[in-house]
This record gives sequence, C-alpha cells and structure tokens, in this order.
Amino acid sequence: MCMRGNTVWLTLVLTVLILTAGCGKGVQFGIGQTSQSFTQNGGSVNGNIDVLWVVDNSSSMAPLQANLTSNFNSFFANFQAQNSDFRMAVTTTDAYKSEANFLNMPSMAQFSDGVGNNRSGVFVILPTTPNIDNVFVTNATTGIAGSGDERAFSSMRDALNSPLNAGFLRSNSFFAIIILSDEDDFSSPTRAEGSWGNNAALDHCYVDPTMDGNSTTAYSGPNHVSTCANQNPPDTVQSYINYLDTLTQSTGASRRYNVSTISVLDSACQLTHSQDPSNNNSGFVSVIGQRYVQLSQATNGVTGSICDASYANALANISNQITVLSTQFYLDRIPNISTISVVVNGKIISQSATNGWTYNSQSNAIQFHGAATPPKGAQVMVNFTPVAIGS
Repeated sequence: MCMRGNTVWLTLVLTVLILTAGCGKGVQFGIGQTSQSFTQNGGSVNGNIDVLWVVDNSSSMAPLQANLTSNFNSFFANFQAQNSDFRMAVTTTDAYKSEANFLNMPSMAQFSDGVGNNRSGVFVILPTTPNIDNVFVTNATTGIAGSGDERAFSSMRDALNSPLNAGFLRSNSFFAIIILSDEDDFSSPTRAEGSWGNNAALDHCYVDPTMDGNSTTAYSGPNHVSTCANQNPPDTVQSYINYLDTLTQSTGASRRYNVSTISVLDSACQLTHSQDPSNNNSGFVSVIGQRYVQLSQATNGVTGSICDASYANALANISNQITVLSTQFYLDRIPNISTISVVVNGKIISQSATNGWTYNSQSNAIQFHGAATPPKGAQVMVNFTPVAIGS
C-alpha cells in the first residue's frame, strides 16, 4: 500500500508541474521555466533619474569646475541616448551655512543657477530645458568665493531638505549624487563655520589615527594625530547612508541611489593640485577624499581623480554606473543562473558586462550594460528556471 500511495502522490505532483510549466507564472516547486516581462520606461525601471551635483565653490576650484563643465557631454550622452526622464540640480559645499547654528541663511541651500551676473534662472534642469548644455555650465560654475570649510555631506542634506527645492526628488526615481571637491568632507554641527583660518589642523580632524595620518600634506603625521585625538569627530559616513536610505526608502542591494565623487584620491594628486600653475602655484591645501571614497564604495558609486587632465572618462564611468543601477529588473524568485535568457523587443541579448546583461545576485536583478541597455518603451522578457526550494 505504501508504494501505491507514493505512486499516486508522484503522479499528482507531476500533473501539477506539467499544467503549470506553460503558464508563464513560474513553478512553486522550482522545476520548469518561468518568465517575467517588463517595460523599459526611459532609462530606469521607474522611468525617472534625478541627479544632484555638489560642487565645491572654494578658492582653489576654478580649474576643476572648468574641467567638469567642459566635459559635461561625456556624462550627458547616456541620458540623451536613452531618452531619459531626468532632473538635474547643483548645490555647493557651503550650503550647510543655511543652518540656524551657522549663518542662518536659508537661501544658501537653494539650488544654484550660477553666480553674480552669470545666472541661468533655471534651478532644476529637465530634458525640455532650452540650451541645456549652456544652462548646466552656468549652474555648475559655482564660483570661488565660497567657504574653504567644505562640508559636502551636510550641504547635500540641507539642499535636499530645503523647502526652496521642494519637489525635486521624485518618489519613484533613481537618485544619483555626484560630488566634486578638492577637500574631504568634515560635516559637523559642533564645529564653528569659518574656523579654517584660526586652526586649520583642527578643521581637518577625522579623530581616527589612520585617517588623520593621511589627511593633508600640511598637517599629516604624528603631530596632527595627537592634536586631533581629543577633538569632536565629524558626522559618521554611516549617518549619511542612513539619511539617504530613509530619504529614498531603499537600502542594501536594492538601494535606488548612489554617490559618486571626483576628489583627491592619493598623496601624489594632493601635491600636484597644491602646486597647480592654473591656480598660480598658490599652495592650496587639499585633503585626500577618504570619506568620499567610503560613501561611494558603500553605495555602488564611482570615484575619479581631480588630477585627471580631463574628467571625460570619470564622468562617462559615473554615467554608465547610473544607467546600470537604474535599469535593474528585479526577479520574483531566485533563478538557476545558467538557464537565464533575456529578450528585448524580440531579440535575444547576450550575457556581457560590456554590451549585454548580467545577473546581480545581491539584488536578484538583471542589469543591462552599454549598447544593450533597452530604449524607452522596450519590452523586456526574462526567462529562467527557478532554483528548487530547499536546494
């Protein structure tokens, strides 16, 4: 009787599997192929990409701002090719001075539309913005009259929290933050703004022996480490990750944001920048972007060097990463990777990290790369055999 009972049970299971395998809804037992279909909505799964540039406006930044604006098309090309629905805005590294415990000037947190008499009148750039390249150049040329006490992280937060910029970040967008600065972030509500000229060493305290030892050409070494030992540390990098997680309602492998930076990556660049002839060899102090790198690495961002002769490659890499992360198609069950096939508008797409698709096991999603990125309105079909439950 036991053998007969097992035979009946197996027959019932096989019958269910045969009937469900062709319905395209997947198989609960993980045997047989399933399919998921998606529509590409203009550059991201949700159809929206919002970009905030945080541009250092201190006295050493003129050539760096020029390098950014002259290579903007290297960043923008992907957005144009994908017909993306985007928003772009610019803020500065001293927008934090809008806070009540600093200068208490709310207008300093408003997005930039240029400086002085050179203003675009456009605070948020859209795909329909006339003369879009010129508008970005104007907005991102933030000038060099800003504070030498750079606090990119808190400035980013204050700009995003400002009522003057309400409506910029959409609830269903992929959000990209891009920071350009020659000094690391030392955001802190407990250190007075403008203390740079009084005690620059204290201005650049990580209160971490390793990081303080690497901090700046002018203040690195044992004396700086001991001087910083009892100071208040800057806000933690994790606190800004937590802020962005909450702001975007996303976390971990499914984050719908990233932070990229173009900053000082090593001591060689640090020295080169301080002796830059385009800055009249004025001996500017620069700070290796250790916290910038930490935030970028934690959020799948890209890092580039301010010492590159051209920012074209860095900007292209940043743009490509935004495209990859914003075109993730999340699967509803775990696939047997070898069985995945991807079809876009009826055409089979190859598995390739250059011009094709890859599978991201952390987010359980299909990502597209290069020329294979589906255009707006494309129909995407992902076929795969799910992994059996318990395997």
